[in-house]
Order: sequence, then C-alpha cells, then structure tokens
Amino acid sequence: MLVFAREVFVCKCSTDVVRSDPNATGLSARVRFIKGTEADIDRVDRKHHGDEDIAQMRQRLERGDHWMIGDVDDRMVAYTWLHHRDRAAYPSLPGCEVRLRADTGYGYDAWTDPDLRGHGLRRVGFLEELNILRDMGMNWEASFFVKHQLDGATRSLGSAGIEIVPIWRVYLQPDRTLAAERLLDDDAAVPAFLEPTG
Repeated sequence: MLVFAREVFVCKCSTDVVRSDPNATGLSARVRFIKGTEADIDRVDRKHHGDEDIAQMRQRLERGDHWMIGDVDDRMVAYTWLHHRDRAAYPSLPGCEVRLRADTGYGYDAWTDPDLRGHGLRRVGFLEELNILRDMGMNWEASFFVKHQLDGATRSLGSAGIEIVPIWRVYLQPDRTLAAERLLDDDAAVPAFLEPTG
C-alpha cells in the first residue's frame, strides 16, 4: 500500500564502511545476504505480498536491479532493492525524482518481515547495501527518508558506523507543487523536478 508523504529528506551515505556490524546480536548476527533471482520469488511470503508486488519484483529483476535478500535459516526475513541508474524516484511523493551522480547508487523499497522488526535486521541490511554498492564501484548511496523516520534512522545506523548526510529537504507546498530546500552544497543527488524543461 502506497503511503503518501508530504516531506522527505534526500540523503547520502558513504560506502566506505566496515563489512559487518560489530554490535549485531541475535537475528541480526545470524542473517546472511544473497543476491535474489527469479527463483527466489517463490519464497516471498504471500501473506505480506500481493500479485502486484510480485509482478513489480519480476519487472525489477528484468531491468537489472539488484535484489538483496536477507536469509535466516533459509527464511527470507528482509530484502532491499539497489540500482545505479542516473535517476531515482520516491513514489510516495509523486513527482519527487532525483538525478544521481555516476558514483552514487540507490537503495529502495526495503522490507523486513513485520514479525521480526526491532531486531536490527534493517541496520545490518543497510550496511550490506553499502558494501554491495562499493563492490559495484559506487562511493555513495542515495536514500529518501520520511521526516519522522530520519532521527531514528540516524541513531540506529550511526551505531553501525553509518553516517546519514541530508542533502535536500523535499516537500509539498500548499498549492500541491514540489519544492526543495538545499541543506548541503553537494551534487550526489539533485532534484530532477528543479531542472528546466524544454
């Protein structure tokens, strides 16, 4: 289900990070990450994923996006999608699209099994994303964070040595058009909707 957002932060994180979270315990210490393939779609928990979700996963694999799956005892407990194309969009804020620099990848649509949230799986997963993107030759990962999630994510990811650097604040104005406030003079990700058209 798409949840509409009125304000998001475009952030970057360096891929110059450790290989694993030294503070991981329990499930977060046991999770192993694999690159998902078409065959893994049959493993997706249909209790949490409808036909539209499955069709979208197939489309993402067909266009070459990297499906990073977190497994614990052969159970898919989390996943994230990654790509390094030149644009990234935040569908919960229609029209919010950023242009990415060539050394910047994009992580999106992270999911954790609802029964297993709060065990640090997202934190170790984010660290793995950064390692995968570094192995692809990327120096940065761009991400969107909804305003109310940014502080918690900054604390949680910071405990694994990941620094979230907000670059832009993107928000919906009263006339329902998008606006952006530059927070840092950095071109890793630049709002595409600010670019002149035609």
